[in-house]
Amino acid sequence: MKKLLVNLGILFVIITLNFFLPRLIFADPATPYYAGVPEDAVALRQAIREEYGFDKPMIVQYFVYLGKLLKFDFGTSYIYKEPVFDVMFKRIPWSLVLSLTTLLISVALGIVAGAIAAKNRGKWQDSLVLRLSTLTTAIPTFWLAMVSVMLFAFTIPIFPYRGAMTEGYTLVMNRALFAGVFFGFIALTVILYAIFRKGFLTFTLPIVGLAAAICAAVPFDDIADVAYHAFLPVFVTAIGSTISYALLVRNSMISVVNEDYILTARAKGVPARKILFGHTFRNALLPLVTNIGLGISGLIGGSVLIEQIFTWPGMGNLLLEANNNGDFQLAQAILLLFAIITIAANFITDLIYHKLDPRVGIL
Repeated sequence: MKKLLVNLGILFVIITLNFFLPRLIFADPATPYYAGVPEDAVALRQAIREEYGFDKPMIVQYFVYLGKLLKFDFGTSYIYKEPVFDVMFKRIPWSLVLSLTTLLISVALGIVAGAIAAKNRGKWQDSLVLRLSTLTTAIPTFWLAMVSVMLFAFTIPIFPYRGAMTEGYTLVMNRALFAGVFFGFIALTVILYAIFRKGFLTFTLPIVGLAAAICAAVPFDDIADVAYHAFLPVFVTAIGSTISYALLVRNSMISVVNEDYILTARAKGVPARKILFGHTFRNALLPLVTNIGLGISGLIGGSVLIEQIFTWPGMGNLLLEANNNGDFQLAQAILLLFAIITIAANFITDLIYHKLDPRVGIL
């Protein structure tokens, strides 16, 4: 509860800054909304200010903003002329496709590669991970993305260079079926966890449920088309993340390999594989959990540069559009969503951290 109250306080500060900082950029916050309106059209400009509430004192606008947030009313986007929530809802799934796929692939491959490197410390497997780590650190992801586009989309046209689907395609999705399958798996997770008390169920079953819900609710041709367009950006983004997780797992496992409980297990004749994954890896999980938590906090925001290079219709791209066009209400809602996800991810990470090692306090 103490941690939760602290996070709520942080969220309130973010909401306040999120409201005032964009409005301090211009002497008149309605300036971006005057595009195409002559300076002598005073009546029209005044009508625009009244329509969006810019005619009221700043403190009044602030309290109106807080009141709307309590009703989950984020206003209307100036660019799209639609409710902000609807605009974001269309982009969030595309960000999740890119970010969640990258996270799952990089964590899975990183754990395997890091464990192999730690087990073979000083051998070629370990040396390969260390060298790749140096290489991926030296090469910026956006540069690799641009080179990949030039190479695999233009020079050797294997993959598309822009968009999330083939032009003219519209993603068809049965939302009722998706919700039924996904929440069915969530219910199954709760029931199985209550029976078996196995923590891995809370991580694996929701992911399996999400994949099953997508496969059930979206036609295969649409899934294949999205996967074809997503391959290159996911591949480029996952390279650096995979090596980063591998290096983290490798260093964490090496740091505990000479602990007394590991030496005791060896002396008792416990198989090497069980020592590696049942003792060494399990006790090296804490740094990995922290980094995965940071990765989860960026799921919705994604990478603005990657989305720009591949013209991916995600939230990062949407935020850039809102910022360039002075769409305050849309930008505020996106930044607030990012903040909520980041705070929630950090809070959940703290709880998991404490669960894995009760000696570590939540605060």
